[in-house]
Amino acid sequence: MSRPTLLAVAGWLVAATVATLTGLAAVRVIGDGITGTAAATLSEREVEERLASARPGVTVSPHASAGQGGGTVLTSAAGTIVATCENGLVTLLSWAPEQGYSVVEADPGPDDEAEVEFARGSERVEVKVVCTAGKPAISREKDD
Repeated sequence: MSRPTLLAVAGWLVAATVATLTGLAAVRVIGDGITGTAAATLSEREVEERLASARPGVTVSPHASAGQGGGTVLTSAAGTIVATCENGLVTLLSWAPEQGYSVVEADPGPDDEAEVEFARGSERVEVKVVCTAGKPAISREKDD
C-alpha cells in the first residue's frame, strides 16, 4: 500500500473516531431531551381522585367513571355515557362519542331526563337518559 493511501485511511479513521465521540458526547449532554422526561405513573387512587374532580360534562374515556359506585355505563350507536341516579334524578357524569362522531350538545342534569346529542356529518343522534327503578337507562335514541 502506498504512503498516500495509508495517510487517507488513517485520516478517515481519525475523522470517524472524532465524529463518533462527538456524537456520544452530544447525546450525553442532551440527555433526557432526546427521549423526553419519563411520565409519572399514577396510582389507581390518584386516577379515581382526578376523575372524581372532573366537571360533569367533560368528555373522558368511556369507562373512566364506571365501577366502584362511579356510575352506570350506557352505550349507544353514537357514543358511551356514564350516568347515576339519585332521588329519582339522573345525572350524566361523562360521555364520549364513538369514532367518527362528535358531541354537539349535552344536558347533564340532574333532572328527570338528561341528554347528549352526538353528530357525524349531517347525522344527529340524540340520546336521552332517565332513571328506571333507580338505575340509569336510555329512554330514547333518536336519529335526526
